[in-house]
Amino acid sequence: MTDTGFSLVRSRPVEALNLTVEEYSHDSGARHFHLANDYAENVFMVAVRTVPEDSTGVAHILEHTALCGSEKYPVRDPFFSMIRRSLNTFMNAFTTSDYTAYPFASQNRKDYFNLMAVYLDAVFFSRLDRRDFAQEGHRVEFEVPDDPASPLVYRGVVYNEMKGDTSSPISQLYHGIQEVLYPTSTYHFNSGGDPVAIPDLSHEDLVAFYQSHYHPANAIFMTFGNISASEQQARISELVLDRMVAPPVDEIRVNRESRYGEPVTREFSYPVDDDDLEEKTHIVLAWLLGENTDPEMLLKGHLLSDVLLDTSASPLRQVLEKTDLATGVSPMCGFEEDHMEMNFMCGVEGSEPEHAEAVEQLVLETLEKVADEGVAEDRLEAVLHQLELSQRELGGDGMPYGLQLIFSCMSAAIHRGDPIDLLDIDGALESLRRQIRDPMFIRKLVRELLLDNPHRVRVVMKPSETLGSELIQAEKDRLATIRSAMSSEDVDRIIRESRELADRQNAVENLDILPKVTLADVPEQRAYVSPTAQRLGGHPVTACSAGTNGLAYHQVVTPLPELDEQQLGLLPIYAQLVTEVGSAGRDYLLTQHLQHSVSGGISAFSAIRSDLEDLSQFSGYTTLSSRTLNRKAPEMAALLRETALEPRFDELERIRELVRQLSLRRVNSIASSGHHFAMLAAAAGLRPVSGLNDFLAGIPGVMRLNRLARRLEDNDVAEELSETLTSLHHGLRENETRILLIADSGYLDEYTDVVTGLWQEDQSEEGSRLSLALGQDDAAAKAFVVTTQVNYCAAAYPTVAESEGDGAALSILAGVLRNNFLHPAIREQGGAYGGGAGHDSTNGVFRFYSYRDPRLNETFADFRASVEWVLNSEVSDGMLEEAVLGVISSIDSPGSPSGEIRRAFHHGLFGRDAEHRRRNRRALLDVRVDDLKRVAEKYLAGEPSLAVVTSESRVAELDDRFTITRVNEKENHDG
Repeated sequence: MTDTGFSLVRSRPVEALNLTVEEYSHDSGARHFHLANDYAENVFMVAVRTVPEDSTGVAHILEHTALCGSEKYPVRDPFFSMIRRSLNTFMNAFTTSDYTAYPFASQNRKDYFNLMAVYLDAVFFSRLDRRDFAQEGHRVEFEVPDDPASPLVYRGVVYNEMKGDTSSPISQLYHGIQEVLYPTSTYHFNSGGDPVAIPDLSHEDLVAFYQSHYHPANAIFMTFGNISASEQQARISELVLDRMVAPPVDEIRVNRESRYGEPVTREFSYPVDDDDLEEKTHIVLAWLLGENTDPEMLLKGHLLSDVLLDTSASPLRQVLEKTDLATGVSPMCGFEEDHMEMNFMCGVEGSEPEHAEAVEQLVLETLEKVADEGVAEDRLEAVLHQLELSQRELGGDGMPYGLQLIFSCMSAAIHRGDPIDLLDIDGALESLRRQIRDPMFIRKLVRELLLDNPHRVRVVMKPSETLGSELIQAEKDRLATIRSAMSSEDVDRIIRESRELADRQNAVENLDILPKVTLADVPEQRAYVSPTAQRLGGHPVTACSAGTNGLAYHQVVTPLPELDEQQLGLLPIYAQLVTEVGSAGRDYLLTQHLQHSVSGGISAFSAIRSDLEDLSQFSGYTTLSSRTLNRKAPEMAALLRETALEPRFDELERIRELVRQLSLRRVNSIASSGHHFAMLAAAAGLRPVSGLNDFLAGIPGVMRLNRLARRLEDNDVAEELSETLTSLHHGLRENETRILLIADSGYLDEYTDVVTGLWQEDQSEEGSRLSLALGQDDAAAKAFVVTTQVNYCAAAYPTVAESEGDGAALSILAGVLRNNFLHPAIREQGGAYGGGAGHDSTNGVFRFYSYRDPRLNETFADFRASVEWVLNSEVSDGMLEEAVLGVISSIDSPGSPSGEIRRAFHHGLFGRDAEHRRRNRRALLDVRVDDLKRVAEKYLAGEPSLAVVTSESRVAELDDRFTITRVNEKENHDG
């Protein structure tokens, strides 16, 4: 036993991940798993098992409230304060269905231990102030806080966050399935909180839940990186474990689910804002499976799901895509491993309630066919290839790599299983590889897990045009009942508590008690890779070596040619379809199977960016991308070339299916990503590329796609689409193809020879380049009406080209506004889940936004007031430094070894080479306070362009400037 109370249980190398996992136990009952390696980006996470027994959101609200001040750091918001006093590469907290996690990552040792101190004090010594509970969870206030004649309203950050979450039909569907599939365990409840139930949670309930769940005996510590376990344990002991006495606590665990003896059906409704209810029903089947602490069962679940659903060539996905009973495959398709007892789901969207029985029969008949006939061994091998590929790939491009690994094994740790077995799956993969040689293997698996499993549910979620207004009225009635029962003392208490909260929110606090890093801790330089091209065969080839753990990466990149408006509008559809249709004379089913067998799939995307010096000029590229294990790389390279040169846009029925599915996904994304759409719309009229981005990826693009999906039943329309896509493709092929290759140093030369051998034809002459002027968007204020319970507000101002000198100051100004005005005004006081500002230096646009916001005009006023504040108030050097730290930590955040090269390559395509990026970084460090006021006055003094995504019930609050677009109105879809 060490002096810290930790004892080493075991140490096990995981060769596939190039790390060693060390497991420790502590006298308190805590467990520590350290993933030891040579990464400089260290990751820390402490997680506690949280098992709610209702849908009040107690675990979620506790996650928020715990981060609002602690014993050692008794300030109102140490979490958000540390974001701007830190060089973190990741900071957040998560509430899952059965645990709450507090992770962070940093490349700076001082910063890492600063964050550890704040996080551990927040988790284990939280104050849980009643006022913080009211701010973060829920409260009742008068609409005008000091006017009892105004109506009562519910406020609270989590309350509005979950209103936004439950505005998404897919979120409602998921929670509906879980509620039926898990009738008695914690998964029956919405751990995030149901807005209808959240107001039932009291502060006393929150404190009691904290006392019973937040203790080291119920905690898991996970760390990753090159700081030793012993050094970390010494700090954990000093900060927490040596200060706590273990109270007698009941063991927190998820109870096993009571099993159904026969299948169960359930039907419920979700709100839509229009009266067109056709083809808007979701029908999903779900099965309860085994426990996620069993690595072999977990891999079998992945194998089964991938065999049945992974591609359009998979038997179950194929029938669900082709059925006339629905317009698309449900997003609720696949294997879910996070719950202790896992589940498998499949179904359709865009159906009708009366088709439920037929959909269920279609699924069961398909499973019976698989159980009777089996699946070819090469298809099973393809699935194992995918599992091995995902195991070996070094991530880190969206989330720190270490955190990805931690989350991949966290479920086993939480449920007292063996997380190391989930990291080191090579043995289990080899076992499966032997088992699939038995022709009966997959047949037995389908019967055991699905066909002979009586714990099956069928959920039908149908649209209702009245439910939305009924929910709004029910909330008003509930508040009216509360108001009618209030005494004068109750009225005085609510007004007093509102004032007390406002006083707390407006109080000036001494943040010097928090640890911090300074600009002196920022590295003078950040290393940027500089990939260079050489002409090999007939094309420019950029070949780079990196530590890829035995994977090869391959991209085929082509400049966008001159396009007419119709072709340009189809660019996002082209990118989605080109990898999903057949190629080289094969049909799409065989092509999908080949992709699954030899690669990690093929993706396509387009990017358009403004010129460095002239915002009226722009260029664009389309990219085909794939990756695979080295041994499969030559086959992947051949398939990628065939996809790039010979896609089949003559598969009309396939194109119909894909466009329908894409349309449904994009429409459903509006309510959950409204801030993204609002910012695109606000900026659309300011710069050419901003207008293009909104035209392609904004709500206009969604509505255009929806109209196309409805018209494609007409064969003439389908033929015309096929011809336009083919024409677009031929235009792309007229421009010179660029090739990017990334592999381990020992394999790169061999792979480069393979690829250049495939691309021998010389294509040195360039065709046309992208040049198109869309109609000018002159609307100064736009409102998009969808089914939502919250708002997403945005404002935008035109600024300056990237090569001009003010871009850095504008980026830092956004951080100063966010940290010191917008976050307190929009989130703390306004109750939105999020809000802030940012400078899009690429396109010369400064943007404000709010996310899951209960307010409308008040938020637009706050955007304007933030500019007045920075012009008329004293911006301190400390505020400046915090903003610089935030921007620098973001741009210095490391990617994966291959991701760093891909990022540099694509920056270079648009003229942003390593030297340009170094200059930009240096400019950020050189910004001074006077620069902030100067650029605010120069660029933000006029009237902004506004946009909002909102609901029908809030339209009347908008003034005459706003043009109103009802996204779901039938006339917006037809014609």
